Amino acid sequence: MKNKNVAGFLALIFGFFGVHRFYLGQRAFGILYMIIAFFAILITAEEGVPFILAPAILALVDAVLFFAMPKEDFDRRYNKARNWYGRHYQNSDRFPAPSRRRRVHQSEFEIIKRRGIQNFRDYRFDEAAEDFEQALSLDPENAAIHYNLAATYSMLEDEQLGFQHLEDAVEYGFDQVEKIHNHDALAFLRSRPAFQSFVDNGYQMPLPGLEAPEEELELEPAPQQPDQSTPDSNSAQLLEQIVELGKLRDRGILTDAEFAQQKEKILLKQKG
Repeated sequence: MKNKNVAGFLALIFGFFGVHRFYLGQRAFGILYMIIAFFAILITAEEGVPFILAPAILALVDAVLFFAMPKEDFDRRYNKARNWYGRHYQNSDRFPAPSRRRRVHQSEFEIIKRRGIQNFRDYRFDEAAEDFEQALSLDPENAAIHYNLAATYSMLEDEQLGFQHLEDAVEYGFDQVEKIHNHDALAFLRSRPAFQSFVDNGYQMPLPGLEAPEEELELEPAPQQPDQSTPDSNSAQLLEQIVELGKLRDRGILTDAEFAQQKEKILLKQKG
């Protein structure tokens, strides 16, 4: 495996003669650098023209490029044909060659995830939910993405999707329980009546129909209403009628004789 810093130092110190190119396995370029350096020294010595600066500047540019180049780009360029997996273990089951598709897949996943996090921080929760859902399609069992979706849907006040992704996050390995109980983004879910059941059920939503049965209430039999035809009821009605006759007599509507006559009729009717 070639190292980009080693290549940079060789280019800076011995790059005039193309030593760094030999280090990288580019023998043709290394020989070309040596030829250019030889002619540069020859022309400078005979003509007095500082042509010797040309290969020196070329080596300096190479050194700067190597130091500034990302490691992934350097490995892709200079370690592709001679790395541990590429040439010697290309057909080995024990040391499988890395898949380019997988590297692209992981790179795309990281880009989408970072975009979703940035949208969440900018309070663009709808866009963040779309980004996290897209990232989840690339890695469906990623616990962190499920947690981020739970927080996002909580901010959008979507109770069902919020609890669903929070449950999935725990199932796929999210173990930071204190965040579930303290993170500000999950405040909406914690405020819902279902949250306590969710926690009591091991951070899973109870299945419909499996809730604890309610205790049956033992109802006492309703007291029987007194029969309207009982003697006590009839006596009360008789008393009320006599009282009403007395009120009519007191107001002068009935005379004493009429009062006695009506009272006698009521008593006779009661006896009958």
